Amino acid sequence: MKNLTLPSLLVLTVLFISSCSTPSYFVPAIAGNDVSYLPKPMGSDSIKVKNYISAGLAGLSLPYGTGDLTMGVLNYSRAHTTKNLNIAYGVFGFAGETNYDSEYNKDNNIPEFDGKGIFGGGLRTSIGYYDNAGNAEFRIISWENALTFESGGYADFRKQMKNLNNPNIISSTKTTLFTTGMASEIIWHPKKNFNHHYAFRLFYGVTPGLNNSLRNQYNESLKGGAFDFAFYFKLNKLYGIINSGVNKGASSKLSLGFSF
Repeated sequence: MKNLTLPSLLVLTVLFISSCSTPSYFVPAIAGNDVSYLPKPMGSDSIKVKNYISAGLAGLSLPYGTGDLTMGVLNYSRAHTTKNLNIAYGVFGFAGETNYDSEYNKDNNIPEFDGKGIFGGGLRTSIGYYDNAGNAEFRIISWENALTFESGGYADFRKQMKNLNNPNIISSTKTTLFTTGMASEIIWHPKKNFNHHYAFRLFYGVTPGLNNSLRNQYNESLKGGAFDFAFYFKLNKLYGIINSGVNKGASSKLSLGFSF
Protein backbone atom coordinates (compact mmCIF):
# COMPACT_ATOMS: atom_id res chain seq x y z
CA MET A 1 0.00 0.00 0.00
CA LYS A 2 2.94 2.36 0.60
CA ASN A 3 3.63 2.55 -3.16
CA LEU A 4 0.14 3.93 -3.95
CA THR A 5 0.22 7.42 -5.41
CA LEU A 6 -2.39 10.11 -4.96
CA PRO A 7 -3.83 9.56 -8.48
CA SER A 8 -4.14 5.83 -7.75
CA LEU A 9 -5.99 6.56 -4.52
CA LEU A 10 -8.37 8.89 -6.35
CA VAL A 11 -9.11 6.22 -8.97
CA LEU A 12 -9.77 3.61 -6.28
CA THR A 13 -12.04 6.03 -4.43
CA VAL A 14 -14.08 6.76 -7.57
CA LEU A 15 -14.40 3.04 -8.33
CA PHE A 16 -15.49 2.33 -4.75
CA ILE A 17 -18.12 5.06 -4.81
CA SER A 18 -19.40 3.87 -8.21
CA SER A 19 -19.66 0.28 -7.01
CA CYS A 20 -21.64 1.38 -3.93
CA SER A 21 -24.06 3.69 -5.72
CA THR A 22 -27.73 2.90 -5.36
CA PRO A 23 -29.25 1.37 -8.51
CA SER A 24 -32.32 2.93 -10.10
CA TYR A 25 -35.20 0.62 -10.96
CA PHE A 26 -37.90 1.27 -13.53
CA VAL A 27 -40.68 -1.32 -13.25
CA PRO A 28 -44.01 -1.57 -15.10
CA ALA A 29 -46.45 1.09 -13.93
CA ILE A 30 -49.22 -1.31 -12.94
CA ALA A 31 -46.97 -3.70 -10.96
CA GLY A 32 -48.54 -4.20 -7.54
CA ASN A 33 -51.80 -2.53 -8.56
CA ASP A 34 -52.84 -5.07 -11.19
CA VAL A 35 -54.34 -7.38 -8.58
CA SER A 36 -57.20 -5.79 -6.67
CA TYR A 37 -60.07 -6.84 -4.46
CA LEU A 38 -63.12 -8.01 -6.45
CA PRO A 39 -66.36 -7.57 -4.45
CA LYS A 40 -68.81 -10.48 -4.27
CA PRO A 41 -72.23 -10.98 -2.64
CA MET A 42 -72.27 -12.87 0.64
CA GLY A 43 -74.05 -16.18 0.90
CA SER A 44 -76.59 -14.51 3.21
CA ASP A 45 -77.52 -11.88 0.59
CA SER A 46 -80.90 -12.22 -1.07
CA ILE A 47 -79.40 -11.24 -4.44
CA LYS A 48 -76.64 -13.64 -5.52
CA VAL A 49 -75.51 -11.86 -8.70
CA LYS A 50 -74.29 -8.28 -8.64
CA ASN A 51 -72.43 -5.72 -10.74
CA TYR A 52 -69.83 -3.37 -9.31
CA ILE A 53 -68.46 -0.17 -10.82
CA SER A 54 -65.87 2.08 -9.18
CA ALA A 55 -63.25 4.78 -9.72
CA GLY A 56 -60.07 5.24 -7.75
CA LEU A 57 -56.53 6.52 -7.38
CA ALA A 58 -53.47 4.28 -7.44
CA GLY A 59 -49.82 4.93 -6.68
CA LEU A 60 -46.53 3.09 -7.05
CA SER A 61 -43.26 4.03 -5.36
CA LEU A 62 -40.37 2.71 -7.45
CA PRO A 63 -37.61 0.80 -5.61
CA TYR A 64 -34.78 2.69 -3.88
CA GLY A 65 -36.56 6.05 -4.17
CA THR A 66 -36.22 6.16 -7.95
CA GLY A 67 -39.54 7.96 -8.34
CA ASP A 68 -43.30 7.69 -8.03
CA LEU A 69 -46.17 6.91 -10.40
CA THR A 70 -49.76 8.07 -9.93
CA MET A 71 -52.79 6.82 -11.85
CA GLY A 72 -56.54 7.08 -12.03
CA VAL A 73 -58.35 3.74 -12.36
CA LEU A 74 -61.85 2.78 -13.56
CA ASN A 75 -63.18 -0.69 -12.66
CA TYR A 76 -66.17 -2.81 -13.60
CA SER A 77 -66.81 -6.34 -12.33
CA ARG A 78 -69.63 -8.87 -12.02
CA ALA A 79 -69.88 -11.50 -9.29
CA HIS A 80 -71.89 -14.67 -8.65
CA THR A 81 -72.33 -16.43 -5.30
CA THR A 82 -73.67 -19.96 -4.93
CA LYS A 83 -73.54 -22.38 -2.03
CA ASN A 84 -69.87 -22.44 -0.87
CA LEU A 85 -68.58 -20.91 -4.12
CA ASN A 86 -68.14 -17.39 -5.45
CA ILE A 87 -66.90 -16.16 -8.82
CA ALA A 88 -66.00 -12.66 -10.00
CA TYR A 89 -64.60 -11.25 -13.23
CA GLY A 90 -64.07 -7.75 -14.55
CA VAL A 91 -62.21 -5.20 -16.62
CA PHE A 92 -60.33 -2.03 -15.72
CA GLY A 93 -58.50 0.87 -17.32
CA PHE A 94 -55.86 3.22 -15.95
CA ALA A 95 -54.09 6.45 -16.92
CA GLY A 96 -51.51 8.60 -15.16
CA GLU A 97 -47.98 9.94 -15.19
CA THR A 98 -44.56 9.70 -13.57
CA ASN A 99 -42.89 12.05 -11.11
CA TYR A 100 -39.58 11.98 -9.24
CA ASP A 101 -37.38 13.64 -6.65
CA SER A 102 -35.20 16.12 -8.57
CA GLU A 103 -32.39 15.88 -5.99
CA TYR A 104 -32.31 12.08 -6.28
CA ASN A 105 -32.32 12.44 -10.03
CA LYS A 106 -29.39 14.86 -9.92
CA ASP A 107 -27.31 12.82 -7.47
CA ASN A 108 -27.77 9.53 -9.35
CA ASN A 109 -27.53 10.85 -12.92
CA ILE A 110 -30.94 9.49 -13.92
CA PRO A 111 -32.27 10.80 -17.23
CA GLU A 112 -35.31 13.02 -16.75
CA PHE A 113 -38.54 11.04 -16.75
CA ASP A 114 -40.96 13.40 -15.01
CA GLY A 115 -44.39 13.66 -16.63
CA LYS A 116 -44.16 10.52 -18.77
CA GLY A 117 -47.65 9.31 -19.65
CA ILE A 118 -49.10 5.98 -18.51
CA PHE A 119 -52.05 4.27 -20.22
CA GLY A 120 -53.44 0.76 -20.13
CA GLY A 121 -56.12 -1.73 -19.18
CA GLY A 122 -56.70 -5.29 -18.17
CA LEU A 123 -58.82 -8.18 -16.95
CA ARG A 124 -59.29 -9.68 -13.49
CA THR A 125 -60.82 -12.95 -12.26
CA SER A 126 -61.43 -14.62 -8.90
CA ILE A 127 -62.94 -17.97 -7.92
CA GLY A 128 -63.06 -19.28 -4.39
CA TYR A 129 -64.53 -21.53 -1.72
CA TYR A 130 -66.21 -20.15 1.40
CA ASP A 131 -67.94 -21.35 4.56
CA ASN A 132 -70.46 -19.60 6.82
CA ALA A 133 -70.17 -19.00 10.55
CA GLY A 134 -73.11 -16.96 11.82
CA ASN A 135 -72.93 -13.44 10.42
CA ALA A 136 -69.36 -14.02 9.15
CA GLU A 137 -68.17 -15.75 6.02
CA PHE A 138 -64.73 -17.34 5.74
CA ARG A 139 -63.53 -17.24 2.16
CA ILE A 140 -60.91 -19.83 2.88
CA ILE A 141 -59.11 -19.87 -0.45
CA SER A 142 -59.54 -18.06 -3.74
CA TRP A 143 -57.58 -18.18 -6.98
CA GLU A 144 -57.09 -14.67 -8.36
CA ASN A 145 -55.63 -13.49 -11.66
CA ALA A 146 -54.89 -10.23 -13.47
CA LEU A 147 -53.80 -9.69 -17.06
CA THR A 148 -52.73 -6.12 -17.93
CA PHE A 149 -51.44 -4.18 -20.91
CA GLU A 150 -49.49 -0.92 -20.65
CA SER A 151 -48.47 1.77 -23.15
CA GLY A 152 -47.47 5.42 -23.11
CA GLY A 153 -44.38 7.53 -22.66
CA TYR A 154 -43.22 5.75 -19.50
CA ALA A 155 -43.29 2.35 -21.25
CA ASP A 156 -41.15 3.82 -24.06
CA PHE A 157 -38.82 5.39 -21.49
CA ARG A 158 -38.25 2.00 -19.81
CA LYS A 159 -37.16 0.53 -23.14
CA GLN A 160 -34.72 3.41 -23.67
CA MET A 161 -33.23 2.86 -20.21
CA LYS A 162 -32.76 -0.86 -20.93
CA ASN A 163 -30.78 -0.04 -24.07
CA LEU A 164 -28.30 2.12 -22.10
CA ASN A 165 -26.72 -1.00 -20.55
CA ASN A 166 -25.91 1.07 -17.46
CA PRO A 167 -25.26 -1.22 -14.45
CA ASN A 168 -26.85 1.37 -12.14
CA ILE A 169 -30.06 1.65 -14.16
CA ILE A 170 -32.15 -1.54 -14.13
CA SER A 171 -35.26 -1.33 -16.27
CA SER A 172 -37.96 -3.79 -17.30
CA THR A 173 -39.32 -3.54 -20.83
CA LYS A 174 -42.41 -5.64 -20.09
CA THR A 175 -45.70 -4.05 -21.14
CA THR A 176 -47.85 -7.15 -20.58
CA LEU A 177 -48.13 -8.58 -17.07
CA PHE A 178 -49.91 -11.68 -15.80
CA THR A 179 -50.17 -12.01 -12.03
CA THR A 180 -51.68 -15.10 -10.43
CA GLY A 181 -51.97 -16.32 -6.86
CA MET A 182 -54.06 -17.30 -3.86
CA ALA A 183 -56.06 -15.21 -1.41
CA SER A 184 -57.81 -15.71 1.91
CA GLU A 185 -60.55 -13.47 3.29
CA ILE A 186 -62.98 -12.92 6.11
CA ILE A 187 -66.15 -10.90 5.49
CA TRP A 188 -69.01 -10.15 7.86
CA HIS A 189 -72.16 -8.10 8.31
CA PRO A 190 -73.80 -6.68 11.47
CA LYS A 191 -76.43 -8.98 12.91
CA LYS A 192 -79.19 -6.44 12.30
CA ASN A 193 -78.10 -5.12 8.91
CA PHE A 194 -77.38 -7.60 6.12
CA ASN A 195 -76.66 -4.76 3.68
CA HIS A 196 -73.50 -3.56 5.43
CA HIS A 197 -70.39 -5.63 4.69
CA TYR A 198 -66.82 -5.42 6.00
CA ALA A 199 -63.90 -7.57 4.89
CA PHE A 200 -60.16 -8.12 5.14
CA ARG A 201 -58.35 -10.01 2.39
CA LEU A 202 -54.70 -11.10 1.94
CA PHE A 203 -53.26 -12.13 -1.44
CA TYR A 204 -49.90 -13.66 -2.38
CA GLY A 205 -48.88 -14.51 -5.92
CA VAL A 206 -46.28 -14.20 -8.65
CA THR A 207 -45.82 -12.29 -11.90
CA PRO A 208 -43.96 -14.72 -14.19
CA GLY A 209 -41.07 -13.11 -16.07
CA LEU A 210 -41.03 -9.86 -14.09
CA ASN A 211 -38.02 -10.74 -11.93
CA ASN A 212 -35.96 -11.86 -14.92
CA SER A 213 -36.88 -8.73 -16.87
CA LEU A 214 -35.13 -6.68 -14.18
CA ARG A 215 -31.76 -8.40 -14.43
CA ASN A 216 -28.76 -6.43 -15.64
CA GLN A 217 -25.36 -7.49 -16.96
CA TYR A 218 -24.20 -8.17 -13.40
CA ASN A 219 -27.12 -10.56 -12.88
CA GLU A 220 -28.62 -8.35 -10.22
CA SER A 221 -32.39 -8.30 -9.88
CA LEU A 222 -35.22 -7.71 -7.47
CA LYS A 223 -36.71 -10.88 -6.06
CA GLY A 224 -39.94 -11.88 -4.37
CA GLY A 225 -43.58 -12.19 -5.31
CA ALA A 226 -46.70 -10.03 -5.20
CA PHE A 227 -48.45 -9.20 -1.91
CA ASP A 228 -51.73 -7.34 -1.59
CA PHE A 229 -53.76 -6.49 1.50
CA ALA A 230 -57.30 -5.15 1.11
CA PHE A 231 -59.99 -3.70 3.33
CA TYR A 232 -63.50 -3.63 1.86
CA PHE A 233 -66.67 -2.01 3.16
CA LYS A 234 -70.16 -1.78 1.68
CA LEU A 235 -72.94 0.42 3.03
CA ASN A 236 -76.11 -0.59 1.21
CA LYS A 237 -75.18 -0.04 -2.47
CA LEU A 238 -72.11 2.15 -1.93
CA TYR A 239 -68.73 0.55 -1.29
CA GLY A 240 -65.05 1.33 -0.89
CA ILE A 241 -61.80 -0.62 -1.21
CA ILE A 242 -58.37 0.20 0.23
CA ASN A 243 -55.47 -1.82 -1.21
CA SER A 244 -51.84 -1.82 -0.14
CA GLY A 245 -49.20 -4.10 -1.62
CA VAL A 246 -45.68 -4.84 -2.79
CA ASN A 247 -44.49 -6.15 -6.15
CA LYS A 248 -41.10 -4.57 -7.07
CA GLY A 249 -42.26 -1.38 -5.39
CA ALA A 250 -44.79 -0.25 -2.80
CA SER A 251 -48.29 0.11 -4.23
CA SER A 252 -51.50 1.60 -2.86
CA LYS A 253 -55.01 2.11 -4.18
CA LEU A 254 -58.27 3.69 -2.99
CA SER A 255 -61.51 2.99 -4.86
CA LEU A 256 -65.11 4.09 -4.28
CA GLY A 257 -68.02 2.59 -6.12
CA PHE A 258 -71.62 1.53 -6.54
CA SER A 259 -73.18 -1.94 -6.69
CA PHE A 260 -76.36 -2.90 -8.51
